[in-house]
Amino acid sequence: MDFNGRVQKSVGSIPWQDYRAANTGMIVTYTLDPVSEIPIREVPEEYPSNVLPEPNYETGTYGLYACPKNKYRNAFYKSKMRYLFFAAKYEGRKEELLDKYIMTGYYRIVKTADVVKIHARYLAEPPCMGYDMCIALRADEVHFVSLADAFVLTNEALEKWGHKSVITRQTRILLSDEQARELLEYLRSKPNALATYIEETKRLQPAGEEEEEEKIEEEEESTAMETSGQTSAPVAESPAQEAAAEQPGEQAPAPDAPASSDQPMVSTQ
Repeated sequence: MDFNGRVQKSVGSIPWQDYRAANTGMIVTYTLDPVSEIPIREVPEEYPSNVLPEPNYETGTYGLYACPKNKYRNAFYKSKMRYLFFAAKYEGRKEELLDKYIMTGYYRIVKTADVVKIHARYLAEPPCMGYDMCIALRADEVHFVSLADAFVLTNEALEKWGHKSVITRQTRILLSDEQARELLEYLRSKPNALATYIEETKRLQPAGEEEEEEKIEEEEESTAMETSGQTSAPVAESPAQEAAAEQPGEQAPAPDAPASSDQPMVSTQ
């Protein structure tokens, strides 16, 4: 994830705060990878790169490893919303979907962290520079669906939600609790393809990126042992390790309850 700098922090090392919210939601957009027919985020051809690793579904975070839509994330936090939905413009080979916006997944947000200082330290000229805060979001439920199961954002659906403007890459759509619940029911009724997303994203990463991630993990482990004074000490899991450690079958906490664990939990619904 070397894009104008590198956030050399594991998810577990961030001072996350529990987040209480209503069951309302927001739709934001991301860019699909032009190579894959799986609706993953865009993957750089080489590093360093300006391509953002967001949404970072491997770790269930948004706005930690890059600084996309910082105003929207801050507004999401201030409005105490719960669900963040992701949509993207399809530009692949399926003619029936060409140039349409499709909703591919969602996060259930339960933790937040102000990362404005982290971005200022590690990223070159982040969009949040000069802002009082930059809120990163962390989910305990991450659910993405296949292209065939994606929800097409038709004009009828947009009008139903009170959105009358043409969708662009800068669009955000606010959803009431009822509107968010309808989308959740649809997406949760489809198989969770998160593991496929992660595998495909990893497959398309430039050669050498895995070695860089391993180097950061080793440096974190060394620092943790030096700090504790022990020959062997537990360390915060890296993003890749956290994604691999996610176990199916866990139950999400009640809507207004804080997450019961620091580990990201993957939706299996």
